[in-house]
Amino acid sequence: MAQGASPPNGDPADAERWFAAGNAAFRQGDASQAAAAYERALALRPSHADAWLNLGAAYRRLDRIEDAAACARKVLDLRPDDPRALNNLANALSALGRLQDAARCYRRALELRPDDAEALYNLISQQPPNDGSPEAKADFALLRRQTAALERFTPAQQSALLFALGKALDARGEPDAAFDSLIRANALHRSALEFDIAAAERLAAAIAGRFDPALFARLRGAGLPSQRPVFVVGMPRSGTTLVEQILAAHPSVHGAGETGILPALVSRLRGPQGTGFPAVASELSGADLRSLAQAFLGALDSLGQGKARVTDKTIGNFELLGLIHLCLPGAPIIHCRRDARDVCVSCFSTRFSGGHDYAYDLRELGRYWRLYDGLMAHWRSVLPPGRILEVDYETLVEDLEGSARRLVSHLGLPWDDACLSFHESTRTVSTASFAQVRRPIYQASVGRWRRHADRLGPLLEALGEPGT
Repeated sequence: MAQGASPPNGDPADAERWFAAGNAAFRQGDASQAAAAYERALALRPSHADAWLNLGAAYRRLDRIEDAAACARKVLDLRPDDPRALNNLANALSALGRLQDAARCYRRALELRPDDAEALYNLISQQPPNDGSPEAKADFALLRRQTAALERFTPAQQSALLFALGKALDARGEPDAAFDSLIRANALHRSALEFDIAAAERLAAAIAGRFDPALFARLRGAGLPSQRPVFVVGMPRSGTTLVEQILAAHPSVHGAGETGILPALVSRLRGPQGTGFPAVASELSGADLRSLAQAFLGALDSLGQGKARVTDKTIGNFELLGLIHLCLPGAPIIHCRRDARDVCVSCFSTRFSGGHDYAYDLRELGRYWRLYDGLMAHWRSVLPPGRILEVDYETLVEDLEGSARRLVSHLGLPWDDACLSFHESTRTVSTASFAQVRRPIYQASVGRWRRHADRLGPLLEALGEPGT
């Protein structure tokens, strides 16, 4: 239950108290505790449609996608044509790769509630209206009507609709109009954020300063030898989801996605003087490293489904590669690289579900890419040669088999042809690339930045590019 709540006594009338406790836990960001409370409410009152609805949202947050879909269906049994349940079911179906079924649910939700900005954004994100079908024409017409009357929506909804319009116009071959929409969408989103790019730059510099050659020499060999975790790092939109999808098609690999396990453990690290990360690095002992590694491996075991290798593509792990090497010196590390301009334009075109606050201003985005690139250069200089496998997106899409074989070999596994059919996998994908990795490999995104080259001055300047 949420902190400060007293447990109900088990009487069916207490279902509402469990429901309220679940809502409080969910607002506090504790999806696991929220799910437990909703489950108690439903044990007392199985017909509580709102508890089923919210339990599905909690399961979605916990990456229990099949369970989230089942909850949405339960709501629809109790309240047929509930638009929120239809949207939730569509979100789950999208993550499971059932894009056509998801589109039908989104469209039905929009028939019932045309002003549902989130459902319209979700539909356009997975089904850009550019195929000339009657459905696509209707989707685009609805989007046009809603963006023509933005004043009826909240700022967050306005941003979502403008991101959707940018994606739709770009898919329809109107790059200038698309970028105009993206500029407005990003400005709206950025205005609601508190983000300090200078603080992010200071943190990256502090990490590089603490993880110096002397630290690696002092703690060499102190970690645990497990090769089971596979860390996939890189900027968002650099191919990390694609790489994980290729690897997860191998019968010995489970793709766990963005687990967030290690950042959560590191956030609780404290030295004898109460120092946190990265200052605590200089105070770490071999026992500390083994304890951290064991905690990570224990959490990963619950996700790994018994597979020999388990991937973790938590984006922020690029800041933790020094600590990863010390704790788990045998764990494979894969770094996904892509042309900085393509990465940044793709980020600027994306409404992330959370985090990545640097992505909504072109100059801040360029500065963040520079700090990321600088920190990766530091890791290459202080970690053993070959410790990090570098995978270029452009090479991957040009030579899928050659790149996939390098990836599988880096994991110490025998080759399996299933890796070439990654797009046929039914595994859950919850990142912004959920639709792309359901398609065979394609090269259309290489050089995408050139469509908008004359609008990218602040980004190119921040990146240190001489021009277009």
